[in-house]
Amino acid sequence: MTRVTVIIPAYNARATLGRTLQSVFDQTHRNLEIFVVDDGSTDSTPLLAERAACRDKRVIVLRQQNAGVAAARNLALARASGEYTAWLDADDLWHPTKIEKQLAVFANAPEPPSFVYTGYRLIDTDDRILPNFRTLTDVSGHTLCRQIATNFFSNVSSIMIPTELARRFGGHDPRLRGWGIEGAEDLLLQLQLSTIGPAGCCPEALVGYRMHPHNMSRGHKRAARSNLRALDLIEEMDPDVPGWVFRLGRARTVGYVLHMLHGGDVAGARALLWCVLKRQPLYTLLTLVLIARWKLCAALGIGPQRDPEVGADFLQADPARAPWHGHMLLTSWHRRRLDAADAARREAIPQPATGTRSRRQKGI
Repeated sequence: MTRVTVIIPAYNARATLGRTLQSVFDQTHRNLEIFVVDDGSTDSTPLLAERAACRDKRVIVLRQQNAGVAAARNLALARASGEYTAWLDADDLWHPTKIEKQLAVFANAPEPPSFVYTGYRLIDTDDRILPNFRTLTDVSGHTLCRQIATNFFSNVSSIMIPTELARRFGGHDPRLRGWGIEGAEDLLLQLQLSTIGPAGCCPEALVGYRMHPHNMSRGHKRAARSNLRALDLIEEMDPDVPGWVFRLGRARTVGYVLHMLHGGDVAGARALLWCVLKRQPLYTLLTLVLIARWKLCAALGIGPQRDPEVGADFLQADPARAPWHGHMLLTSWHRRRLDAADAARREAIPQPATGTRSRRQKGI
């Protein structure tokens, strides 16, 4: 049976770590290696992790001085023995079939995916499903351009990667924390993986992504800067991607301006808007128009289908009932251009000879 390494970085996570670990213990796929990495917690997180290790011998507890989520994940990745690695934030949940269904996508894919992700549902502090303000979207295949242009990322708790591929890129990049813009490490690794192979998708909401005031993704100013830097790094890495694709991706960060205004950070919103407008004024203005149209449609009740399981307990809800839609904030013209750009990249990728295994299949 395929072995999967699970990595859970934890910092002051005593309120949720127990439920998070239980969702791992309840996985239908049993051959797991489970790392809990204490990132210098000052509460009872280390004690809870040690108790879990006594209860389940698959749990290995690692500790480090507080160095950030990327360093914590990479500490465990260096010791991973599983063929695949999956990450889980210490406040999120997994549906019991999550690992099993992702492995099935890997096994049945016509071309080995560089990663497989699942859908997710937002949950509150009581594990109840909240309305999702983003649409779930299938980007399976060679879709690097589409992912860049839409800033597409599910969340780190949904991603599974062949362990050796994750190591090829050094895991999650710790430099973002050093630059004071921690947050887009997950997006960056996903885009790096998409430069070398296709994405795989399991179209069910198998992750419960917990919303609370301390979500890193809700630090909007930092998140915007982090996303922009991730796009810069990918542009340096893969200069063959058309420049207009990156301009579309950068323009989408204007959405953070609205969040910052809502939070009262007028000066920060103005600075971000100016930064984005300077680099790609037309795409930024187009994005603002599309955001306004999206909000108007939502107010009129003609937006995407509402999740019928809102309000239900995440673990009791049917993951297959979560609605999936196309990308938000893209015109049909840009969709066609992105499909054409990704098709051109796909044709340029050398194909392995019939009857042979590719380097990716060998895990090299």
